[in-house]
Amino acid sequence: AKYFQGKKVNGEFDIRVEQAEFSELNLAAYAVGGCMVDMQVVRNGTKVVRSFKPDFVLIRQHAYSMALGEDFRSLIIGLQYGGIHTVNSLYSIYNFCSKPWVFSQLIKIFNSLGPEKFPLVEQTFFPSHKQMVS
Repeated sequence: AKYFQGKKVNGEFDIRVEQAEFSELNLAAYAVGGCMVDMQVVRNGTKVVRSFKPDFVLIRQHAYSMALGEDFRSLIIGLQYGGIHTVNSLYSIYNFCSKPWVFSQLIKIFNSLGPEKFPLVEQTFFPSHKQMVS
């Protein structure tokens, strides 16, 4: 936030930076009109909800983990639905939610470049634990 303090877009629009974790956000996305984000902020021990309409987003947190309550893919979908511009593409963030999907993309690179240029740890994929039993 300190890098954008006092800066303006096109010399006339102030840049306002908001930082939050996915767990602190809720959003509503619209086919026309982007999306509105609600952010829960704790001020002096009191939860305050602040709403804003983002123009641009930088995501620095995994959108999905198998831990309880760590599935934020719906927020990524909402940002995509609302047409919000991002530094890192929402497509890549959503695809990165599935580790086997990411590894399958690495296999494509491995097959095109070869093991000397792109070494890859050997893995085996099973659709579920049932197929692992032989």
